[in-house]
Amino acid sequence: MKGVVWLVFLLLCLGLLGCSKVVVRDAKVYKQELGFIDAASEEVVDRSKLLIAQECTCESVGDVQGFSTEACHNLAETILVMEARIGYHTDMMRYLGEISKERPSREPPEVPEVSSLCSEEVE
Repeated sequence: MKGVVWLVFLLLCLGLLGCSKVVVRDAKVYKQELGFIDAASEEVVDRSKLLIAQECTCESVGDVQGFSTEACHNLAETILVMEARIGYHTDMMRYLGEISKERPSREPPEVPEVSSLCSEEVE
């Protein structure tokens, strides 16, 4: 019976005091990891843009502009998502990891239409 009383007391204390927040990762290492994600993403976007410029062509169907192949369209879509969102997500990771006190917007940035990248390539 004494063990049950202690268990109830312990659960009551935990319920009243709550659990404290614990950071598991070393902040210096986490900053380096996020820096790597940012740098690697930028490199992938730059190389992908070169590939699109060399291998993909834009075409217009009516007044809608796009890439001529599905592979080029998908690559363009990936580029635009990465350009628009990687910085947002790594900034949110910094905030949630308590490396930054500045919270990014609750809404992630809009991703431009694929045709916008095709328009850049045509010009």
